[in-house]
Amino acid sequence: MNMNILITGAAGFVGKNLTAALKNIRDGKDRTRPNLQIGQLFEYDIDTDPALLDEYCANAHFVFNLAGVNRPQNPEEFMQGNFGFASTLLDTLKKHGNTCPVMLSSSIQATLIGRYDSDYGRSKKAGEALFFDYGQETGAKVLVYRFPNLFGKWCRPNYNSAVATFCNNIANDLP
Repeated sequence: MNMNILITGAAGFVGKNLTAALKNIRDGKDRTRPNLQIGQLFEYDIDTDPALLDEYCANAHFVFNLAGVNRPQNPEEFMQGNFGFASTLLDTLKKHGNTCPVMLSSSIQATLIGRYDSDYGRSKKAGEALFFDYGQETGAKVLVYRFPNLFGKWCRPNYNSAVATFCNNIANDLP
């Protein structure tokens, strides 16, 4: 069976890398997973027509929820971006009775509540709880990945990676 995959946050750092890797598998350029048959890749991001989320949730066989906020203008945007959209996503899956597996991209910051309290960490922890509750309610398989630090292709310097900043500064002969 060809698997339709929904990737939210598809234009972000992790989303771009995942989408590129899945396209390589689908197109036969990466033959390391011969049993994975990919049908459609539904790429959803903040600029995507919201009506498409309904269609994508109706037809997805797996969801990677990579959408999130990590550098907002206002701290309130953490909860809106990391919890609010996740709630919309899960409600849309429920509307279609789609209990496909869902993966949530979280952060190690969710484990630091009490030691290093931040709006970002609290919003990620709330998103995790929302997903676990959804799994209990619907029977859907829920996978939460708490990434400690990320670096790779398309990582932006002077944003959230010391490695990307260091490499950029070395390449451009900056201090």
